[in-house]
Amino acid sequence: MKNIFSPGVKVEIKEYGTDDNDSYCYTSQIEEVLKKDVLVLGTPIVGGQIVPLRINRIYILYIYSSNGIYSCKVRPVRHYKKGLIELVQVEIISDLAKIQRREFFRHECVQPFKFRINENWFDGVIKDISGGGIRFISNDELEVKDHIYCRIPIENDSIEIEGIILFKEKANVELYKYQYRVKFINVVKTDQDKIVQYIFEQQRKRVRQEKGL
Repeated sequence: MKNIFSPGVKVEIKEYGTDDNDSYCYTSQIEEVLKKDVLVLGTPIVGGQIVPLRINRIYILYIYSSNGIYSCKVRPVRHYKKGLIELVQVEIISDLAKIQRREFFRHECVQPFKFRINENWFDGVIKDISGGGIRFISNDELEVKDHIYCRIPIENDSIEIEGIILFKEKANVELYKYQYRVKFINVVKTDQDKIVQYIFEQQRKRVRQEKGL
């Protein structure tokens, strides 16, 4: 656990008991490790707005460590500020479980792409991508539950994949109005494998750059 729970490690938070297909994961990171079962997280921010976690509610915490992806249940116990940073203290209330699903690996990026609704094409910018979906920004207004077809550049090729809008908010970006979270559906395994392979390769490149290799 010592290597998994450490400051700076990225996490995602989802309310326990919600439908995996329709729920939204809030992105954050570990700020402090107070005890083996007590963490301090950055309070999630969505579209420039703070999203406080509900005290004593149960959430699922996904931990993106160098050893893989893990999950556990946590319970927020208090909110406080440290300087200008909004923080939330949580208690770990379950055992840690390793997640084998590769679609959870998420790669942050700035990747222009095109998406289609019916026969109309639109432009957007992918902010992060995983084998299970994307987060993107666009000036075109869509609605939750809309089905879209994404044409995603992968190296020197591209794949077209169907998705459904899970979450919509105002983009915290000057040039774009909206931000969306999309879940891929009816995914062809070879296309998902291409995305996962691309993500892993980008992660390896980033690690080599950080090490100065």
